[in-house]
Amino acid sequence: MIQALESVRTNCHRLDWVIDLDIKGFFDNIDHGKLMQALEKHVPEKWVLLYIKRWLEAPVEKNSGELVEKQGKGTPQGGVVSPLLSNLFLHYALDKWLENTDKTVKFPRYADDAILHCKDKAHAERTLKAVRERMADFGLELHPDKTKTVYCKDYRRR
Repeated sequence: MIQALESVRTNCHRLDWVIDLDIKGFFDNIDHGKLMQALEKHVPEKWVLLYIKRWLEAPVEKNSGELVEKQGKGTPQGGVVSPLLSNLFLHYALDKWLENTDKTVKFPRYADDAILHCKDKAHAERTLKAVRERMADFGLELHPDKTKTVYCKDYRRR
């Protein structure tokens, strides 16, 4: 965590604009099919994939006793492997995609929150538009209130 904060500070000195983004309802909207594709790249054992698929598809019981079906998306919040699965999902949906499409964007990501560092305002606006479209392709939406573009003001910049 400390290393990531140092990375943010260093990038703010080098790049003037930041996109502070958050994915709305991230854990509830992870697409099972796309997640399983990512898992298949890393898990050769078919039986492990089968158990993960069953775990993802298992209905959740609410406090009222009502069973809620997953509808092909979402990871159980509080589940022991949910953080690992969600990070693997975003590794392909966001991280690798950004690295391949725009090498000038520097970013740390913490689960469904990320800070994207861009050269200038126009670059930040283009990047945010592209990220919104990419997330939509994965059935995800950026949180409208928590996602914003920010200028990195300091003593050298007005």
